[in-house]
Amino acid sequence: MAPSDRQKKKPPEGEQLHLDRRKFTLRFRMTFPSTRVAINHAVDQVMQIACECLHCDQGEPDLEISLREALANAVIHGNKSEPDKNVSLRCYGNPDQGVIMAIRDQGSGFDPETVPDPRSSDKIYLHHGRGLFLMRELMDHVEHRKGGREVVIHRTRKQSRRGES
Repeated sequence: MAPSDRQKKKPPEGEQLHLDRRKFTLRFRMTFPSTRVAINHAVDQVMQIACECLHCDQGEPDLEISLREALANAVIHGNKSEPDKNVSLRCYGNPDQGVIMAIRDQGSGFDPETVPDPRSSDKIYLHHGRGLFLMRELMDHVEHRKGGREVVIHRTRKQSRRGES
């Protein structure tokens, strides 16, 4: 399925995700310091739990990439890699509705609409600036809250998105 086809199934940009967290069988929370090492630890821990919840044998690369980008943005851009600041991560999931994650930093926030498109000719060769773009392309829903200090990402089961088993 082409990215443009996937986008047609996504809720309109800026629309809030309405899911009852109480119905999710997986509920996981963690807080960690703003270090790059902590990002890897959080990703490993969450992906193991998420794959058990979604019953996936080979991982969920789209979910892992998006989670890694969201955590890196919180640590590097939000908290400016200050280890005395924390990042909080909440994760909910079940096999029917997929996984929803909320990542919040202690930074000053930002307006996601001001982030330039990394596909533009003056940005295409840069080695950074693709995190939000990747999240939007790979997830079913991406929502920014708390003045840009929190991002919520939602991913349904793989087969419901791309016809894969």
